[in-house]
Amino acid sequence: MASKAKKTLEDFRKAHDKNFIIPAKLKAAIAKLGKDGWEYEAAFIQGIPVSTTDCSRFREKFEKFVVVVDGGRKKIWCGSEALATRMREMV
Repeated sequence: MASKAKKTLEDFRKAHDKNFIIPAKLKAAIAKLGKDGWEYEAAFIQGIPVSTTDCSRFREKFEKFVVVVDGGRKKIWCGSEALATRMREMV
């Protein structure tokens, strides 16, 4: 009988550490938008799934991809830093 592979600390981290899980999910969702794509935050996090609380905890790490509009009431996630920069110039 083959022995079962032992789980590592990295395996635990990938399964339970929000400091690893949430940023990884946000990075994947940004990539999915594509370099010219964007989405309002509410719709952006629906497809991940990530809670609004978790998103807000890690948003600062991705500030180059986020455009804030309507006096801070709406946040837009962009698929590239370049797109976010161009959008910021418009508002």
